[in-house]
Amino acid sequence: MGLKTHHPSDSTLKVITYANDLMSYVLKVTQNSPKQYRFTFVTRLQNLTMDVVELLLLANDVYVTKANIDKTAEQRIAYQHQALSKLRALGYFSLEAQKYQAIQMKHAIQINKQGVNCIQFLQLWIKSDRERYRKIYSAMRSE
Repeated sequence: MGLKTHHPSDSTLKVITYANDLMSYVLKVTQNSPKQYRFTFVTRLQNLTMDVVELLLLANDVYVTKANIDKTAEQRIAYQHQALSKLRALGYFSLEAQKYQAIQMKHAIQINKQGVNCIQFLQLWIKSDRERYRKIYSAMRSE
């Protein structure tokens, strides 16, 4: 199962789409995990991916304007950084799950590839937001 392709015309942010694909993949590959790991590794992997999608959606819903930038920019950045941390944790736990044979090596590799892809898009989003906030602050100072 490879990465799905998405087109630039999609209205949803790419990072959210890729995170959703990652969540779907994790849910699928953990369905047949050994029973003894279903409440440890499996639950952890599934919860991390769901948390990432939720945090990205929350960050995307924070509407930053010149009038509310002080409060909302900080909130949006916090959601983005929490998602970033959870993506890194997902990579770690997927490799640990493979060590205990809760998932197969090929699945752990794919989870990590998709996770890295999400991290890259998330970092681009954070960078884009940071530049936008600088412009807003500059415009506020020049007024």
